[in-house]
Amino acid sequence: MTDFFHPTTQILNELQEIVNLAEELAPPPSSQPISEKIRGQLIPSLYEARTYIELGYYESPTVDISIKKSMLIASDLRDQDFKYAPLFSKLNILKELTTLISKPKITGE
Repeated sequence: MTDFFHPTTQILNELQEIVNLAEELAPPPSSQPISEKIRGQLIPSLYEARTYIELGYYESPTVDISIKKSMLIASDLRDQDFKYAPLFSKLNILKELTTLISKPKITGE
């Protein structure tokens, strides 16, 4: 199996794409509430999840909580302006990937 198709690599690549998208969508740093939500809450939550994923702790509650927190923020942003819908969609995919990889593997009977 090549490194490109390794689940960790796929999740980390997806996570980085989401961070890049969030940074592109964020207004310039200022006192704007949207910028604070993205730069001060959403992106740090994703970095927290990434730390645990890089260490192989997919099943850690922190990964799940951090991604769900990011999804909640993105959902709120999407409700304010539909341009944030792709951000929420990508977070949903990330959540599905981390859920799949954290499920216990069934060994042969």
